Amino acid sequence: MKLAFKILTIFLLVVNCIAAIVGILGITAAGKLTEGQTGAAAALGGVAILSIILSLVPVALSIYMAVCGLKCNYNMCFKLSAVLMVLNIISFIATDNKGSAVFSLLLSIVYCFLAKKMDDGAY
Repeated sequence: MKLAFKILTIFLLVVNCIAAIVGILGITAAGKLTEGQTGAAAALGGVAILSIILSLVPVALSIYMAVCGLKCNYNMCFKLSAVLMVLNIISFIATDNKGSAVFSLLLSIVYCFLAKKMDDGAY
């Protein structure tokens, strides 16, 4: 069980680090595109940057959760995975991208289960 937890932790860390890099690149691209713009174009660029920053919050939580998992802080992993599970449920309800939300929700449930088992001492 410990090996499965470590593999899932490394998978989540790699995927979320890639998502964070893409998000940062998107922020810089939106900033460059709206540089020197006025009025509605500048406002649209600001909204794009804000939405990217807000979408990076769950990514940052996932990265921190994965780092806690690598440091064997299973209680914190369980708590953060429960928070991410709630965010995935909200994402499933609020968006049209149901496939991604279901996949993320399943990963959160599995990670939450594994973190709880590891915290209880099932090695």
